[in-house]
Amino acid sequence: MSDNYREDAVKQYLRHFRVWFILVAAAVVITLAAGIIYAGRDRAGRANSSAPKERVYDEAGILTDAEEEKLRRYIAEKEARYRADFVIYTFSRPVEGQEALEHGCRSTDWERNMTDIADDFWDENGYGYNKDFEGDGSILIDNRYPGQRGEWLSTSGKVEDALSVRAVESVLYAVDDYYDSDPCRAYMRYIDKVCSYLDGGGVRLGGAYYLGAFVVSLIIAGAYAASHLGKNRARDTTAVNAYVAGGKPELHDQRDDFIRKNVVKRKIETSSGSSGGRSSGGGGHHTSRSGASHGGGGHRH
Repeated sequence: MSDNYREDAVKQYLRHFRVWFILVAAAVVITLAAGIIYAGRDRAGRANSSAPKERVYDEAGILTDAEEEKLRRYIAEKEARYRADFVIYTFSRPVEGQEALEHGCRSTDWERNMTDIADDFWDENGYGYNKDFEGDGSILIDNRYPGQRGEWLSTSGKVEDALSVRAVESVLYAVDDYYDSDPCRAYMRYIDKVCSYLDGGGVRLGGAYYLGAFVVSLIIAGAYAASHLGKNRARDTTAVNAYVAGGKPELHDQRDDFIRKNVVKRKIETSSGSSGGRSSGGGGHHTSRSGASHGGGGHRH
């Protein structure tokens, strides 16, 4: 093959695939730009200076002084790394029935009142790493009142976005494992589990994000190429293989036979009933009495 002939083949090849090369290049640029923007936002320092410094409120008196201090140090470490506030609040008071109304609750329902307490504590204290009211973070409250015990998780900002209903349940079950035997460890499990979903949700971007996004970009470009290759070959009278296969075009018979299409719809049921002495409730997104957006849910023991 002469040099001129080879040069013509390369030019024709590049011309034939130019759209796909442009698509890949654009996808790579978008991937890198998105990564830089999100990574820059996640590296930003704490923007909320109005929230209290305290993160552990043990009104129920179930933690020792050493355990409280251990939790404070642990929370400070995680907040600096994940750019989100983590709060723990324990208490012991009625949140169900007529007795709850007498103690200032707006409902006789356990779930409704636990939701209010968690959301209100967060909103009224102005927690949130990047801003108060609806900033990034979460609070776990734990009611130790006899007969009405249980924990409730309220999420906000990027933590709310990162935790699905199923993820909230996973956090709560992590707390349940040590709820009675070791409350301090249970609260640390709450923090660890939330952070694991922040990692998995892509809030903190690293090499895996860029590699994965780049691979996705290639797959998209490849899919586009595969879907348009046949059309381009049929349209062009001088296809690429006319140059690279000895000047003899190759004809390919591409045919799709549609036989049948079956569509099956299935409703996935989720359980909110009791199991193993615990009952689940809440979850999803809602608006607090202060007008802030929250997610979360709880387990009653």
